[in-house]
Amino acid sequence: MRRAAIKRTYLLVLLAFLAWMANSFAGGYFYPRGEGIVIGDPAVVAAEFNATIREILVKEGQAVSKGEVVAHITSQNMAESRARLISESVQRSAKLAEMQIRSEVVNATLGSAEAREEAASDGKAKLDTLYYKGYLGVMTRTAAAEQAYRGKQDVETLRAEQRALGDQLRQLLSASEKADLALSDLVTLFDNGQLRAPTNGTISAVLVHIGAVVRAGDPMLEILGDHRFVVAWFPVGRFFASHGYKLAVGRQVRVDPGNGSMPGTISKISTVAGSLPREFQKSFAPTERQQFVWIELDKNVTPPPYFTKVTVH
Repeated sequence: MRRAAIKRTYLLVLLAFLAWMANSFAGGYFYPRGEGIVIGDPAVVAAEFNATIREILVKEGQAVSKGEVVAHITSQNMAESRARLISESVQRSAKLAEMQIRSEVVNATLGSAEAREEAASDGKAKLDTLYYKGYLGVMTRTAAAEQAYRGKQDVETLRAEQRALGDQLRQLLSASEKADLALSDLVTLFDNGQLRAPTNGTISAVLVHIGAVVRAGDPMLEILGDHRFVVAWFPVGRFFASHGYKLAVGRQVRVDPGNGSMPGTISKISTVAGSLPREFQKSFAPTERQQFVWIELDKNVTPPPYFTKVTVH
């Protein structure tokens, strides 16, 4: 009896081992099984200009809220741009003041010039009448014509200058408004050297140190959003796919992080097969490409920590 029990136990252990081996190496050919990782919506904190890191206010693993200040920076490029825009604004203001003074002078003298031109024209007309009657000499008539011409010329010059000054003032005012808006946007963008978190989440990586100089667009901090989901990789062209079971958006799956499975739903399926991350590649095997699948966990479950490796089936 004892020997028979030992044999039965040995056979059961052997069968369990063979079943485990078959499931591990061939199970994925007969039923859908994929491997994945828990992640959140990624975001980065970066400056839009070259800057020097003066202070970092967060650490890896720290939760942050959208708009929270996470770092302080300074920027020589920003200081130079502000100084240049302010200098150009002062120059435009001085030029605008000069043009406004000139415009007021033109407007003030134009009326007198028009009255002078009208008087000269009337005088010339009367002198022409006397000239044609023979009561006036040629030299007097010529002088009157010269005065009328000068009066007309002065009036037209002032009118042309009035129109030109009006156009220039409108253009300069428009340019000043745009430049002031650009300066205001630049100051708002710099925000006194404060960098803020773009979303609610957890700091996953601090990529810079105090005193480091970074270029525009270089990521300084990486943030994972509070919304956690699973990105999984499923093999394509397997036996189960041709026998009724197909991956589809809305299909229910089970996500197992190793301490018990939890329900989830396929939310998106990629149309492109991609390479698995290095930690999912099998040793001594060619690089495998599998289909990406996004899975939303049920709202009534507690998501596993970020970067937890899971099995999906």
